Amino acid sequence: MSLEIQYISKNNQIETVDGRDTVPYDTTFTWYDYNSFNDKEQLLADFNFKEDRLEDETTKRYRPQYYNFDDYQLLICHVIDRDTLEAHAINISIMKDVIVTYHDGVLDDFIDIAEIIKHKHEDLEVDIALHILHATVDQYFDIVHEIEDDVMLFEEKHGNEKKGEDITAKMFDLRKRIFRVKRVIVPMEELVEKFKEQEDIFNSSQSEPILSKIDSKIDRQQLIIQFSEEMIDEMKDNYISYNTFRMNKIINVLTIISAVFLPLTLITGIYGMNFKNMPELSWPPAYFVTLGAMIIISVAMLGYFKYKDWM
Repeated sequence: MSLEIQYISKNNQIETVDGRDTVPYDTTFTWYDYNSFNDKEQLLADFNFKEDRLEDETTKRYRPQYYNFDDYQLLICHVIDRDTLEAHAINISIMKDVIVTYHDGVLDDFIDIAEIIKHKHEDLEVDIALHILHATVDQYFDIVHEIEDDVMLFEEKHGNEKKGEDITAKMFDLRKRIFRVKRVIVPMEELVEKFKEQEDIFNSSQSEPILSKIDSKIDRQQLIIQFSEEMIDEMKDNYISYNTFRMNKIINVLTIISAVFLPLTLITGIYGMNFKNMPELSWPPAYFVTLGAMIIISVAMLGYFKYKDWM
């Protein structure tokens, strides 16, 4: 089992243990961190949580959630894997002077909860939950900035791409990455707005400034994502527009060639029938006259097309 426990003793000291049986009864605050989804059975045995509300590798909703039960509150947020852009849930259960986190990985990678615990005050469990939420949102910046850099690099490399390499697949890949990030960031904004509007949930002396910071960061991230989307759309439109124009020019040339050869084909078709009663067949200069007529018709048609600005 991957369980780490930190608690504040009656002497106001932070202690760390790895088993529930070693936690003194007179602690003033305790944090239970189950940092592997394989700990689910032990978690449910230690605490009377609703299993169907927890999110792990088998149960994925990709949306942050908040539940308020009779004896505890449950907040679910997500971190994003930088390599795969998959969302991984962090389940945060809040009780009086107790917080329980259930996730996969180490929270110390992006948040120092021990530092928060040092500044113990009332509603510490709520503030830790909000700090975890803030840290997960802060982690999104690495992802969105990386996407933005890739979009800028793509524009520098392919911004003037007109023919040759097909860049459609690369643009599709960038759009797919943006979509995977948006499906986490956009619902997070809805959750934060819910917390700000309903003051009876997640309320502490630190709630308002933390929620304001989270909201501000989400706004900035969405602006970066929107900018990246717009750049990709503009490059895609320019690429498609040029290729459409180029295709139209090719079709125009082929149409003109077909139009020029249409009367010539008619003439050759008529004189290719070889009927006996065709006087032109026995006329000595007929071949040269026919060729001359075909040349005149071709030149006249090309001149007309040029006059009409069709070529």
